[in-house]
Amino acid sequence: MKSVLFLFFFISIIFSNIRSIYSVGDTISYYDQNLEFNVCHSDGNYDIGESFSISNYNGNINGGNYKISLISMNATW
Repeated sequence: MKSVLFLFFFISIIFSNIRSIYSVGDTISYYDQNLEFNVCHSDGNYDIGESFSISNYNGNINGGNYKISLISMNATW
């Protein structure tokens, strides 16, 4: 049993960089910026049920209206 746990731990350390696509300071690709997401909680800019993409906030794509975005994803498990 200890060898199985050690093997699992070792493999997870080796492949930890493969699971993460972006790191701190990376720029989101144009492909990922154009993915559309459904709005499930309105903040005043979009209504519930509408869709949005991150490219809406990219000044190179949206006609010069530049925005700075901070994306934070946390897990408590």
